[in-house]
Amino acid sequence: MTEGRIVKPLAVFIVVLVAILGGTFLLAVVNPGSSGPPDGQSIDGQSPSQYQPEAVNAPVDPEEGEISVDSEASDKRILVDTSHGNQVSESELEPITEAVFEAGHTVEYGTSDTASFADSLGQYDGVLIVQPLGSYSQAEREALQEYTDDGGRVVVLAEPTQTRLSTGFTQSTTTVSFGANNATAQYGVRMGAEQLYNVDDSANDNNFKAIYASPSDDGELTDGVETITFDTAGYAVVNGDAETKFTAADGTRTLETRRTGTYATVVRNDNMVFVTDSTFIRSSEIYDADNEVFIGNLLSFLLDGEAPDPDAGETFDGGFGTDEEAVTPTETPAEPTPTPAPTPPGS
Repeated sequence: MTEGRIVKPLAVFIVVLVAILGGTFLLAVVNPGSSGPPDGQSIDGQSPSQYQPEAVNAPVDPEEGEISVDSEASDKRILVDTSHGNQVSESELEPITEAVFEAGHTVEYGTSDTASFADSLGQYDGVLIVQPLGSYSQAEREALQEYTDDGGRVVVLAEPTQTRLSTGFTQSTTTVSFGANNATAQYGVRMGAEQLYNVDDSANDNNFKAIYASPSDDGELTDGVETITFDTAGYAVVNGDAETKFTAADGTRTLETRRTGTYATVVRNDNMVFVTDSTFIRSSEIYDADNEVFIGNLLSFLLDGEAPDPDAGETFDGGFGTDEEAVTPTETPAEPTPTPAPTPPGS
């Protein structure tokens, strides 16, 4: 290969390289601000705000406060219904039981083995019914109505229809529905068909299904409450004299049909209160937002009731010594009548 055949391509390469480097230099001189930011520096508009480093740990509602029960009377009794497939356990209600006890009252779970639900109501000042899956008989519905008419108070915590997945060797789904619409309808309220949701971060508790609700009316149930949070909220269908006390946050929709509206979540009709969620009484949810204040208001509402028949179901106590076997004194036999002596013959 001759020297000219080598030098010529090399010269072309050098000229092209110089042209590229020169062009790059000229661009840098003409537009000196085109260099990018140092690695790790945030760029406005690079990504949505929720993906910025400061938003990785989303703020949560403070879990603080205490359940305050306001009741001037003492020795009041609350019955927790357990006879209708109620989805609640004593362990879940321990904070509530403790708060009621500290205020000088008692919470009892279920009725005695010898007394029915309807027959036992009159002994209690308030009745708490949590997500019953079973319906109420006509006798029980009539007993509830008579109970509230006579001064007793009832709080019903309900949930919308849900599909639950059971795990194990085989998976299956179960539809769980509130079963006491036939009992609450006589108070002008029933559970709606769908669950609610809200995608607005300012209207939910870090979960689109954990919606916020706020007071829509003044009164003892809303006193001191600005916001409550429900993890499995539905909505109440209301008619008659029932009054809406809380409504879901603006922008809340139904989960299946995506309908936006104003949804009642807490309703009162005289001595009965209906709440469209039961998860807020769990230990993990009690102190979210103003839930503990709202729970205290519900308990105070129950304790302000008056037992229509406080002595119902009590057995007679005969007093000291009644546990021992009673001894019946034996009757003293009558004195025998003497037989008269026979009369001698010929006398």
